[in-house]
Amino acid sequence: ERNWKRSVKREQEKPRKRLDNDEAGDGKRSDDNGRQENDSGNSDEERDRKKSEKREKEQHRKRLDDKEKDDKEIVIQGRHGRRKNERSSRIGRQGSDSESSGGDRRRDGERRRRERERRRHRYDSDDSSDSDGRRKRHSMRRSDRREDRTSKQTHDFEEGEIRSRKERNEKVFESKQDGRNVIGEEPAKPQTQSTAANMNPGGDLSTLGRTGGVYIPPFKLARMMKEIEDKSSVEYQRLTWDALRKSINGLVNKVNAINIKNIIPELLGENLIRGRGLFCRSCMKSQMASPGFTDVFAALVAVVNTKFPEIGDLLLRRIILQLKRAYKRNDKPQLMAAVKFIAHLVNQQVAHELVALELLTILLEQPTDDSVEVAVDFVKECGSILQDLCPKGLHGIFERFRGILHEGEIDKRVQFLIEGLFAIRKAKFQGHPAVRPELDLVDPEDQLTHEMSLEDEIDPETGLGI
Repeated sequence: ERNWKRSVKREQEKPRKRLDNDEAGDGKRSDDNGRQENDSGNSDEERDRKKSEKREKEQHRKRLDDKEKDDKEIVIQGRHGRRKNERSSRIGRQGSDSESSGGDRRRDGERRRRERERRRHRYDSDDSSDSDGRRKRHSMRRSDRREDRTSKQTHDFEEGEIRSRKERNEKVFESKQDGRNVIGEEPAKPQTQSTAANMNPGGDLSTLGRTGGVYIPPFKLARMMKEIEDKSSVEYQRLTWDALRKSINGLVNKVNAINIKNIIPELLGENLIRGRGLFCRSCMKSQMASPGFTDVFAALVAVVNTKFPEIGDLLLRRIILQLKRAYKRNDKPQLMAAVKFIAHLVNQQVAHELVALELLTILLEQPTDDSVEVAVDFVKECGSILQDLCPKGLHGIFERFRGILHEGEIDKRVQFLIEGLFAIRKAKFQGHPAVRPELDLVDPEDQLTHEMSLEDEIDPETGLGI
């Protein structure tokens, strides 16, 4: 395009030169056509034309060479395993023609400088990222080695501690079997004395503690129980009591919705009449520790209640006492656990629905943020069965919720909870069933429902756990 402009400019300058030559009188008219040219001017023009043609050919050849060099891709293998394609920018590098402007050369130089800086920035960023990755890997390896060392040391320490404890217990047991004290030698005692008394040389059985003072392996405990001839002695009864407590705790702790049908026969095989206090305490503690399994514990209690109604009655009384105690102390976590347990007992029809309505009335009588929140959770748990058993009572409870919502004296968060409860009621408590299908183990005809009031005097029978 530049050469074409030059040629056009040159063609435009030719008539101007002719006019100048005519005006100066340097040219002479010759030829039959009437055209006048100067001999010297003609020779100069031809010389200039040849030079320009030669220059154009050289420039065209240079441009073709540069284009071929630019089209070749230079593949550079990076030292970090990445390949980068670069195009060499050599346009105008091997010299430019004399008529090219200085602005073009400056632009080419700036473009080459920017490309060099971009390549340098890429290499620097690659190096920094790789160094950061190596540093992270080294730190992770060091932390893993440190954790392995600490875990190994703690494991060795625990193994050594357990081994030393076992050896110490065995020495204590052997010395007590021989009639000797651990600290000093004592004369051998007669063989008629029981083993539990040997474990407590002072003779005070109340100081033995829950597990008998020391840990006794199961096989040694069984051997000790076989060696005791008097089955009605206090020592033998204490050993059997500890065994019963451990068995009930183990069964209650490992129950879930999948294995409940296998746990129930094992539990009914235990002496639940004697250990009914242990069973109630174990259920309440396990439910407090894991409220998510409340429906499982309620299903277990429902099955036991069909066989032993006094156990269900005792558990309900103790839960109501726990609820009263937590309500007076403003202990919200314990209150939430007790309320949830009562709700699922109502779902299993172990407790009467009047207990639920009475509890909701007490919670909403003087509404606070916490009491309304507890009431909302309670209705979510047992609202489905209350809708079937006593719809008018549930309607009165929801009217009370509506009044609390219109008063607007509670927090916004609790107001949203009440609105969500109304939405759940409108959907007929979908997603909040009373009893899951896998926990529906008792027919309604076989279930015994206990009627109880929160205002009654309740005897927890704490002596059953001793």
